[in-house]
Amino acid sequence: MSGQLSNEQKIVQLKRRVEEAKAARAAALARKEMAERRLAEIEAQVRAMGVEPEDIEAEISRLEREIEEKVRRAEELLRPFEELARNA
Repeated sequence: MSGQLSNEQKIVQLKRRVEEAKAARAAALARKEMAERRLAEIEAQVRAMGVEPEDIEAEISRLEREIEEKVRRAEELLRPFEELARNA
């Protein structure tokens, strides 16, 4: 029986593992609560910008399209001046 753990040793190890699992669970719950608080803060910031959180992806897409259009328009407006600069 020298290579085997006694029942008492097994119980001690199991108790230690249970305590470690409890500590890990408590840490995970604390991280979850912190993440939920941060999510609520971000959602409040998004709402303060006039966007509902569930609409954020659509709003980002709309803004990207708007930016692309404005860049395209700026390039269009600059084209005649670039041609003048090349011909000067």
